[in-house]
Amino acid sequence: MDQERIATKMASSFREFQPAQVTTPVCAQYLKQFAATPRTHNMHRSILRQVLAFAALEGLREGYNPIDNIQTKRTPGRRRLVTDDEIESLKVAALQATRNGEALVQMIDLALITGQRISDVIAWQWEDVHEDGLRVTQGKTKERLLIEWTRPLRRVVEACAEGREKEGHLLKTQSGLPYRYAGIRSAWVRACERAGIEDLNIHDLRGRAGVDKLQRDGLEGAKDLLGHRSIKMTEHYVDGKSERRVKSGRRR
Repeated sequence: MDQERIATKMASSFREFQPAQVTTPVCAQYLKQFAATPRTHNMHRSILRQVLAFAALEGLREGYNPIDNIQTKRTPGRRRLVTDDEIESLKVAALQATRNGEALVQMIDLALITGQRISDVIAWQWEDVHEDGLRVTQGKTKERLLIEWTRPLRRVVEACAEGREKEGHLLKTQSGLPYRYAGIRSAWVRACERAGIEDLNIHDLRGRAGVDKLQRDGLEGAKDLLGHRSIKMTEHYVDGKSERRVKSGRRR
């Protein structure tokens, strides 16, 4: 798990320091090693900030947080877009040599249809299923959405109930337990390997959903589905994920 690896790295790097000795220059020097990888830099910055905030609450250092003087790094948008052929190959691979293949297929469909984060998809429960649609609260932003019913959405939600009672989580293992993120991601990685698909992140499903909605209903529609708070966020998220449609220049 990323957070565990970061915590181990951080504990080793700061083992000689008392909390009150950790200053902005000390933090900057630590983060310098991640300068070439913006996402990694930002993850370490975020966790270090939380650690120092906790130390301040415990009275181990002054109240200010030295991380506040260090800017996050801008992360380039991911351009990889999962194709229809890859989706079908993944579904076939998911059903091969795995007890929980059907749940992985359902997760793929739910993510593509709803555009929500995987951590939210695996957290949905039957109490979130209502007459007018799927009511969700995004874990990251706390945005509340009503994803209205379409035939594809209703079909995949009903598939989640086959052979089960409509109680607890929509997505469950063969043992009837809810999925943990590490478990569903591991199943995804194995399916990608069996399908021979490279450089495909489980979060690329949300990117594909955003692009599909953009092409159908424009930026505003994509913004609403993804739960973004501004058009600018959506523009950054979908930038470069699909071709820009243009007309030829010369006509007769």
